[in-house]
Amino acid sequence: MVETFGAQYVSLHVRLANIAALRLYRDTLGFEVEKVESKYYADGEDAYSMKMDLTNLRDTLEDTYVDEGDEVGSVGKKDEGKKGAERGKKRKVRLGRVLGVGDLVEKNESRI
Repeated sequence: MVETFGAQYVSLHVRLANIAALRLYRDTLGFEVEKVESKYYADGEDAYSMKMDLTNLRDTLEDTYVDEGDEVGSVGKKDEGKKGAERGKKRKVRLGRVLGVGDLVEKNESRI
């Protein structure tokens, strides 16, 4: 979200009864519970309003930004002048799971 869209935060809602989702978002991924919204869902159940601030991640990405190399085509040439500045700064997009969800294992604890 930060790399692609320049997001400052991510927010979501979780049912109060959904303990697994609450633990995933709060304990594993670092979301914080902002408030409880009463009767958020159509069936009348309350929801946790959760938010994760991405400014630390943004700062880290900006500190580790490395130019990708030589100019390609007309983009990035020295004589380009203001055109390049007007387009905005480039963002390097990384693939993968930065926050550690790649190591999670799905367990089926239901009894058949």
